[in-house]
Amino acid sequence: MMKKIIILLLVISLLSSCLKPDCEGIVDFYRKQECTIILEKEPSTSQAYLDLYGADMNTGKPCHCKDNSRWWSTFSDNMSVGDTLIKRKGELVFYIHKKDTILSFPWECEGKVYK
Repeated sequence: MMKKIIILLLVISLLSSCLKPDCEGIVDFYRKQECTIILEKEPSTSQAYLDLYGADMNTGKPCHCKDNSRWWSTFSDNMSVGDTLIKRKGELVFYIHKKDTILSFPWECEGKVYK
């Protein structure tokens, strides 16, 4: 009986360590993302990934930003038509500029805030 418990604990320990994200490896992916958009359409909540439609903040031309990682979608409830959304290449913060407020969302992994 004791052998079964030890084996079970080892299996659980191995599986739990495999489920942890590789934060250092993911950082580069997020640094490469870029989106500067004035939101003209409510973000769709029917998909796993976030599609943003609006005008490019710098040129005013129509643009589309897609978040394939689900980071941005975690705060899509804070996004409204007319907001300016900014994720600059090389940075690990996503900003939502509203009429009277600027919200900033730094990227976190396993409880650590990355800059």
